Amino acid sequence: MNYSKLDYQPGLIQQNYALVFILFVLAFSLFLPLLLPGSASAKSKNDDIITLPWDNPAKKPIPPSFILPQQNRWGCLACHSSKALSKIRDGQEASLFVDPEIIGNSMHKSIACIDCHTNFTYEEHPAESPEDFRKVAGLSCMKCHPFQGYLYKNSVHGELALKDKQGKIDGKKTDPALCSSCHGFHDIQSPRFEPYKSEFRSAGEKVCGECHADRYDSYSDYYHGQAYKNKAKDAPVCWDCHGNHSIEKKKNKASLVTEENLPRTCGKCHDRPTKNLTSYAPLIHNRRKALEGNLIYRMVNLFSSKSEVSDKKEQQAATGRTEIITGSKDEGFLSRIFEFFFPSSLRPVQEK
Repeated sequence: MNYSKLDYQPGLIQQNYALVFILFVLAFSLFLPLLLPGSASAKSKNDDIITLPWDNPAKKPIPPSFILPQQNRWGCLACHSSKALSKIRDGQEASLFVDPEIIGNSMHKSIACIDCHTNFTYEEHPAESPEDFRKVAGLSCMKCHPFQGYLYKNSVHGELALKDKQGKIDGKKTDPALCSSCHGFHDIQSPRFEPYKSEFRSAGEKVCGECHADRYDSYSDYYHGQAYKNKAKDAPVCWDCHGNHSIEKKKNKASLVTEENLPRTCGKCHDRPTKNLTSYAPLIHNRRKALEGNLIYRMVNLFSSKSEVSDKKEQQAATGRTEIITGSKDEGFLSRIFEFFFPSSLRPVQEK
């Protein structure tokens, strides 16, 4: 081929230069953020969603006292696996023992200690534990569970906890529930899988009732509360109706138990719930109050109480004893009539 006879095409060369320049600008713009100061520690997408005001593992808030023997979990357990390890907290001895077997059988068996205890490091141990170390650990779950963390952050519990505020229950100040308040610490298991799934569902009194004791006690209607407390598998637990991570106050429009949201909430168990069905909802927690205001109930309750007392007195007189008799095959005439028309299985439960 005779290259000397090729036509010179200046436009083609200019187009090539322009293409190279465009590619250079694009490449430079992509790598520019990495060249800027502080860009190497840019937050991830999850960190933008969840931020803990006290979470800064890069800094050591308290001067260190010693270096751990190993830069891993076993460095912590070198001391914390001893049952004799304890300290004085608020004038009382507090155990610092951590059972390696419990951690080894938990869902977090492959998680490092400092993944939860983010205000500690493996390199150096502080002379004294930070005062908020339990709270930091109790909320650190949001780093690995951003979706649940986002729901919790906007809930009545999370809003108080992340602002370091206390809530009120029956007029008394109380600390808000953290992730660990419901799910536990070192022994944490997944509530999605058996056998812990059933165990967790049956722990409504511990999970919710420890803080909301009066509300759990009032959960006593026949179809929901009493069924649940008698271990009926299809009975609803607290969070089936009120929600879990995203729980709100009843007066909040987002609450699952507002009048507007009840059809959807009840519809989880009841097919196409009508307004007549959802109108029963106030009795789930207020059954006793409603019954006490019912004249017929009070009369029946009074009559049944007197009848039982009278029968017991007759039995005690016949036997010559003064002990309390809880049951008898020989019932009084009035009691037998009353039992026929109003069986004991349907009578209101006597409150203790």
